Amino acid sequence: MSAATGELRKSCMRECELVARSDGLAAGLGLALLGVDVLAVAPGRWAAVPSRQAPIGAKTRTHRLAEPEGIVFVACPGDRPQATPGLLRTGKLLAAVRLGLVRRLLDLAVEHLAGRTTGGEPLLSKQLLSGDIANVIADVELLRVYARCQHDLAAMAELHRQLGELGWQVTKLFGAIGYLADYPVRALYVAVLVADTWLAGEAAQ
Repeated sequence: MSAATGELRKSCMRECELVARSDGLAAGLGLALLGVDVLAVAPGRWAAVPSRQAPIGAKTRTHRLAEPEGIVFVACPGDRPQATPGLLRTGKLLAAVRLGLVRRLLDLAVEHLAGRTTGGEPLLSKQLLSGDIANVIADVELLRVYARCQHDLAAMAELHRQLGELGWQVTKLFGAIGYLADYPVRALYVAVLVADTWLAGEAAQ
C-alpha cells in the first residue's frame, strides 16, 4: 500500500468516525458503504445497510432494535469469497464508525452521570466512574491505531470483537436504562449486529 493510499484511507476512517459521533450509526455506516456494491461484497446472506441506501428491488428484513436506528438487512447471494479487498476496506471503515459511535454514547453517558447525584455529589465525580470513562477514552485511542494497521479479516474480526466489549463498557455507565430498547444506547447493540453481517456473514437470521 502506497503512502498516498494509506493517508487517503486514514482520512476516510477519520471522517467516518466523526460522522458517526455527530450524526449516529446510520449516517456513519452510510458513509462507510458509499460506492460499495453491497450484493457483490457482503460475505453472508444478509448485509446491514442504512434504510435509505438499500438497493432498489432488494429483499430486506427489519429488526426491532435496528429499525429505529435507520438500519435494515438486505438479502445477499451469500457465496462471496471472504478475503476481498472491498470487504477489508469496509471492515476498517466500519471500525471507525463504531469508534465514533462509542464516543457519541460516551458523551451521552457523561451527560447522564453529571445530572445524577448520590450523597449530595454528582455521580460523575466518583473516582470509580471517572476511571471507567478514562479507560474507555484510552481504549478508543488504542483501537483507532489498531484498526489502521490491520490487513487481514481474522485480525479485523478480532478488532470488532473488542469494539463490542468496549460498547458494553459504555452501556454499563448508563445503569438500568442502558438495557431499555427505546433508549439511544441500543445503537451499540445494533452496531454489533451490523458488524456481524459484514465480518462474519451473520445476523438477521
